[in-house]
Amino acid sequence: MAQRGVPAAGAVDVLVVVYGGGHVQAVVPVAKALQARGVRVCVLALTTAIAVLAATDLPYFTYADLPEAAEPETQAVAARLMQDMPQNGVLPASETAAYLGLNYRDLEESLGPAAAAEAWAHGGRQHFHPRRLMRSVLSRIAPRFVLTTNSPRSEQAAIEAAGELGIASACLVDLFALHAVRWIAQPNFARRIYVLDESVKAMFLRHGRPEADIRVTGNPAFDSLHDPQVKAAAAAMRAARGWGQGGRTTLLYASTPEPKLHPYTGLPADPDLPRALERHLVAMVAADPRLELVIRRHPSEDQEIATGPRIHASPRADDVNALVQAVDLVVVTASTVGLQAYLAGTQMLSVERSVFAKDAPYGDFGMSVPVPDLPDIAPAVERLLPRLQERRTRPSEPPLRQTATEAIVEDVLGWLG
Repeated sequence: MAQRGVPAAGAVDVLVVVYGGGHVQAVVPVAKALQARGVRVCVLALTTAIAVLAATDLPYFTYADLPEAAEPETQAVAARLMQDMPQNGVLPASETAAYLGLNYRDLEESLGPAAAAEAWAHGGRQHFHPRRLMRSVLSRIAPRFVLTTNSPRSEQAAIEAAGELGIASACLVDLFALHAVRWIAQPNFARRIYVLDESVKAMFLRHGRPEADIRVTGNPAFDSLHDPQVKAAAAAMRAARGWGQGGRTTLLYASTPEPKLHPYTGLPADPDLPRALERHLVAMVAADPRLELVIRRHPSEDQEIATGPRIHASPRADDVNALVQAVDLVVVTASTVGLQAYLAGTQMLSVERSVFAKDAPYGDFGMSVPVPDLPDIAPAVERLLPRLQERRTRPSEPPLRQTATEAIVEDVLGWLG
């Protein structure tokens, strides 16, 4: 089990500061690999990253472990902020109280009580930016290097505080950083930026980040895409399910739900788009014996999928990393399965009708063949068929010389000396 607690001064070489979701999945492989190389690593786990770290052997601590969290002023602020919040959240109340209390106190120190109250009333925790607190944490622990991803609030503040204290730091951009590029592209934000691919690097260059600061490493969360065992599992899946027999081209549709309104921009959306696209693909495949379709719905969607001749369903138990390599073409609106396909070297087609199309800019970044609407899919597939068939007949590509994890670890070790 992981060792929990705020480390002593000078006891840490690399301090990782990270939120949950895809962010923690990107940094945990790096932290483990550094630890295996003898580097003293500790993680400040934020919100849902806590449970992930607790299941590893990495030392970690949370806001609740900081001595400031036990101060009466912090507790009083937290109690007031939590009055109208549901009490059955995924985090223990003590963690929520520490996060809210410490961040709000920092907000008051930055803006003053009146302005902090106004900010909280209009956006809540989105206004948190605890740079003073992070400066205190880093001064207390004195790490040699700080690593975060591209989250705002605590992660951004940690990088800025490291810069103020003269501590080297790096930002691992997990996906596209379409909004975070505004601050990450600033020349003094972190010493190094690790990005997904050349298209993301080009975006940072356009925003003025010096090329010498950027390393195209990939995302460690996706390293397993290139694992020989995953590739073997993909070949076995394709053979066992009879996909591609008779020269057929196998399409995978990975759906994702569409709301009525975009949760952040408020733009109107079409909740029927996922099923409308599915019906369109089913009809298209039924009319073309050269094609077959695999349907994989998002976990939050109804899993009752009507199958038929050349229409298959991918069960939840399927390994997506293997699945995207067992098919010939992946069709998405905004699903991250599309990104997995791209990184695995499988052709992707993106239907740009989703309200989330700008949040998953596969076409804009050159990762997919983009089409504007449903009637444009069949002509695009027709144009792609020769390329897809050629890909299946050419020899398999050699394994990557270096994983994303290895590339980042090598660079961090260079900073540590």
